[in-house]
Amino acid sequence: MWKKRDIVRVCTVIIVTIVGWGLIRLIFPSLDYYPPESLINNLERSWVVIAGIRKLAMACYATLALIVMAILFGVVQQRWPGRGSLKGLAFGASFGIVWFFGFLGGWAFLGTTLRAELLNGVVDLIPLAIAGWLIGLAVGRDVPHSVQRVPRPWLAILLVAFGFLAVHALGATFFNDLVGSASSLLFVPTNPLQIALLAGLGLWTGGTYIVLRAGLPGESTWARVAFFAFGVFGFSWTWFHMFLVIIDLAGLLHVGLLAGLMGAVGAFAGAFIYEWLASRPADNL
Repeated sequence: MWKKRDIVRVCTVIIVTIVGWGLIRLIFPSLDYYPPESLINNLERSWVVIAGIRKLAMACYATLALIVMAILFGVVQQRWPGRGSLKGLAFGASFGIVWFFGFLGGWAFLGTTLRAELLNGVVDLIPLAIAGWLIGLAVGRDVPHSVQRVPRPWLAILLVAFGFLAVHALGATFFNDLVGSASSLLFVPTNPLQIALLAGLGLWTGGTYIVLRAGLPGESTWARVAFFAFGVFGFSWTWFHMFLVIIDLAGLLHVGLLAGLMGAVGAFAGAFIYEWLASRPADNL
């Protein structure tokens, strides 16, 4: 997919992004992220914290996120219409917005302050968007715009949003008692604010699916939808949840994986139903 020159360029972008990302948190310690008091007081701290290598672990975490993001972009952008740099910016921003919603989940579900989570969201959104733009400049290719239209894009957005919200809510409620004191990490919706936040993330995910739809790889519908749901969206949403259970808290890897998987399954269901409806001539979508 990439030549040696492309790999060097992407590695350079990742290194520059990690250095800039890290400097922001070093120069402004108030922007560093720490888990809510409710979690620290009730759950065991990870060996990363005990060993005093939290900063190093955060750098490794961010590096892996950028590597996977670059690989996914390299696959999608080959058939995705548009300019390479702008596609990279949009792709990086799509990751950042998913994380932004995740941080808002800390305010809605874990009792943190809105100001703190807005700052956390912006601090991660900007580097991810810039990294995507730079990766697009480095290895992106310009693809002519297609005249083929997306049938009823609003339907895809609504179906993906509904699928995400329904599966996440049902799954989180079902597993709530099974994970014990870590249940708050599942983001179980119990009030209108929490439901609205998850619905907003679902709508964003549906919109992202429409934007990336033309570039998704695979010959079959299920393969293209699965690449988006479990690859593009699934990775970003799951990897966000993995931060706390890898960096700060011990013995909760399964909770982070479960939280991410529920959302990915919901997005897959919604997008697949849309594609099934769109393929039926009688519906005239």
